[in-house]
Amino acid sequence: MTKRPSLFGTKAPPAEGNERTSSERAKAAADDKAMASGASAIREAVAPGKYPKASTREGKRVVTAYLDPEAFRQLKRIAADEDAQQQDLLLEGINAVFEKRGLSRIA
Repeated sequence: MTKRPSLFGTKAPPAEGNERTSSERAKAAADDKAMASGASAIREAVAPGKYPKASTREGKRVVTAYLDPEAFRQLKRIAADEDAQQQDLLLEGINAVFEKRGLSRIA
């Protein structure tokens, strides 16, 4: 599989008969410089290898579960019927497990 070309890489040369004036070239160079500085600002804001997290996820860990397709459909149906998110139902279930074992409902 070949790597896709960068969207921020060099631009293709203009087609023949479609020469740019010096003012157009200067504007294009300024645009390229502004785009490059914007891209570098974004890179600096996000640490390499990490994506920004939503504030609601700060300090939390991910738990993954594999469900049968029918169980997944049931979960989606309950969430839709109760106008809730699947996340809320999963937290409710985890808290029920904690409560059953005499632990605090902290999820």
